[in-house]
Order: sequence, then structure tokens, then C-alpha cells
Amino acid sequence: MSEAAVQSQASKVGPSTGLVPMIHVADLERSIAFYRLLGFGVGNRVPPVGAPHWAWLYQPNAANWKHGPNLMITRSKCVINAEAQNVLFYLYATDLVALRDRLMAEGAKVSEVTHPEYLPEGEFRTADPEGYCLMVAQSGPDTP
Repeated sequence: MSEAAVQSQASKVGPSTGLVPMIHVADLERSIAFYRLLGFGVGNRVPPVGAPHWAWLYQPNAANWKHGPNLMITRSKCVINAEAQNVLFYLYATDLVALRDRLMAEGAKVSEVTHPEYLPEGEFRTADPEGYCLMVAQSGPDTP
């Protein structure tokens, strides 16, 4: 593809090509283990061996990792206050009930599945080890 074609494609997409949240955590290994329960794998970590201070998590089963769910986590130098996490992550699951059951079996606290008007297929709420809120919804034809 020529440089002009690449620039033309970029102008159609816009100045940003993606958004990957990065959250601060107290214990990277604990957070990696939790996000593995949600189907994430470690795509990269720094340093590659030893205790990591940063990791890129992605969905290894996505057709293209760039378009699947991605999350960066970094070790915080400050104390994490779970009550002060003012961000909510909305995830979509291929099997909401099975994922909820798996999280409960591993000791995670999860809400009941609710079926709000905007999402009749259902959703539930949980939190990661640092207190970040995750709403998990059943994926469907009109969702990611």
C-alpha cells in the first residue's frame, strides 16, 4: 500500500486508531491471574522475566488482537484505594452465565445477572482485585 493510500485510510478512520486503558495495580501477578479468568492472556510484560512492573493483556482468541479487548496494567507506586476507583469497564462475554459461574468458583464477588431495558440479554457486576468495577454483559449481534 502506498504512503498516500495509508494516509487516505488514516484520514477516514480519524486521528486515533484505538484506545487501550491502563490501570494502576498493587500486585501485577494477582491482577494478571484475575484477568486470565476473563479470558485475557499476557501479550507483553516488562521485564520479560522476573517480577513485572507493566503488562499488556489481550484476548488471544480474538481474530485480530488489535481489535479484541486489550488492557495495560502497571504497578502503582502509591497505595491503591479500592473505594476511589471512579472508572467502570464494560466487557462483553460470549457466555455470560458460564463466565459468572467461573468467577464465583474462583472466589470473585459477583452480582446477580440483571436484565435492564437497554440490555435484555443480561449483565452482572464484579470488581478486580484493585476495586475497578467491571460490568459484564452478554454479547449479541448489536454489541462488540
